[in-house]
Amino acid sequence: MKYDAITLSILWSRLLAIVDEAGTTLQRTAFSTVTRESNDFAVVLMNRRGQSVAQSSISVPSFLGVLPMLTQALLKDYFPTESWQEGDVVMTNDPWLCAGHKPDIGLVSPIFRKGKLIGFIGTIAHSPDMGGSLWGAGARDLYEEGLMVPPTKLYEAGKPNETLFRLIESNVRAARQTLGDIRAQVAANDQGIRSLQRLMDEMDMEDIEALSDQIIEATEKAMREAIAKAPDGTYRYSYDADGDGLDEPVRIECAITIKGDEISVDYTGTSGAHSLGINAVQNYTYAYTAYPIKCTFSPDVPNNEGAFRAIKVSAPKGSLLNAQKPVPLGARNITGNILFAPVFGALSQAVPMQVQADCGSACWCIVLNGQHTDRKKPDATFVEYFFLNGGYGARPDADGPHVLSFPTNVANVPIEVLENDAPVLVTEKSLRPGTGGAGKYRGGLGQRFSFKMIGKEPINISILTEKTKTVPHGLCGGRNGGGGSIRIVPERFVPPKGLTKLYPGDELILDLPGGGGFGDPAERDAEAIARDKALGYV
Repeated sequence: MKYDAITLSILWSRLLAIVDEAGTTLQRTAFSTVTRESNDFAVVLMNRRGQSVAQSSISVPSFLGVLPMLTQALLKDYFPTESWQEGDVVMTNDPWLCAGHKPDIGLVSPIFRKGKLIGFIGTIAHSPDMGGSLWGAGARDLYEEGLMVPPTKLYEAGKPNETLFRLIESNVRAARQTLGDIRAQVAANDQGIRSLQRLMDEMDMEDIEALSDQIIEATEKAMREAIAKAPDGTYRYSYDADGDGLDEPVRIECAITIKGDEISVDYTGTSGAHSLGINAVQNYTYAYTAYPIKCTFSPDVPNNEGAFRAIKVSAPKGSLLNAQKPVPLGARNITGNILFAPVFGALSQAVPMQVQADCGSACWCIVLNGQHTDRKKPDATFVEYFFLNGGYGARPDADGPHVLSFPTNVANVPIEVLENDAPVLVTEKSLRPGTGGAGKYRGGLGQRFSFKMIGKEPINISILTEKTKTVPHGLCGGRNGGGGSIRIVPERFVPPKGLTKLYPGDELILDLPGGGGFGDPAERDAEAIARDKALGYV
């Protein structure tokens, strides 16, 4: 069956609404702030071959293509097509199958219609805890990073696997939050299945194969046509990053080859595996490489299988970007979050008006863990996440917004929620003048965020920062953005990446970087310069 253009557009939009509705279900039923407030999750609808058809619009880029990779691996190596039953839910957090570190839990549910398997729906969400050392970069190897669940049926024909639930509960901090989030993922899958069934009833559809094939083909066609307009060639860019922020930096070497309607990215020459848990597995590297390419060439077409068929990514086995066991992976997001910069840097040589300058993020991450003073609460143990962003990179036709996340799109945790859930008091949240890189278009400003520990007992803190030793790159003549810093009062050493303690009265002061500028500063409009001065941005 072939759908006409109007019907295809309507059905495509309906599928996107279904996964967005499932995402809202997950967000509103989750227990943890990392899912409920920061939206660190994704929902993907797939056909019966495990190919993505629709992905929720608030999905973070790290999950691009990951759920289809997981589902196809499940079909090939763990649960063949004929083994699935209605009501099954398969769970895993294997970093090499799922999203690159153990806190990201993938759940896949089959979709049956009239007894026939017609597709799958899956969710990935960042769990508040999976045991081991507190989430971050501090673990020395994979095994210190907590529980790893191989592909296992969490539910079989609708019946919960109580042994697996008990195993998780016995190995994690804040078990109520973790299990609550897992059950929220199950609820999201169920909601997506119900909504798809209603659509199929309405449209008198027996399966989604013809629709999925047409959607994927249209997306692939748009992507290939856009790539084909770029000049063929190989474009290279080198990018230095903080590493541990002390004395073990890293370098990313990126070579992008455009040939016809295909694009390949090679990271040969990139640093080897790092001693801290900032290493990325291949599927995660692919996701954060494909995303800026998608933004460059086909930003308006929704994500699905077709968007990525023209993109190939390779990295040397055992390197920072193709990590192998047993290296630690916990903070692989810091590495993934900077890959857009060398990708855009290389592509600026081919399509300079389609890329943007470097951002002040990688997104900084703080995790607080301790005990509530009132031990009678059901969750005496707390694990609270919050994310902070630097300035956005300038674009070819616009200044970078202040304090905006890219490439991840996780949201801020409201200050009121943070102060309610952890014994901290936020003392300052302000823009940092002068941190946006100069250019024809200015980079966005970074921010200062500081908070005081007001509890009666010490708490654990995991810190993840970036660009405290390096700076965000300007592009096409734009100047670099200002770097970041971290300090504590009373003064003592705190690791830029790692684990430490906060004691009563400690105040942590985080200064986040600004974004890089774009274009020659001499070409900046005089009125824009005057406005920047009047607003105190420079």
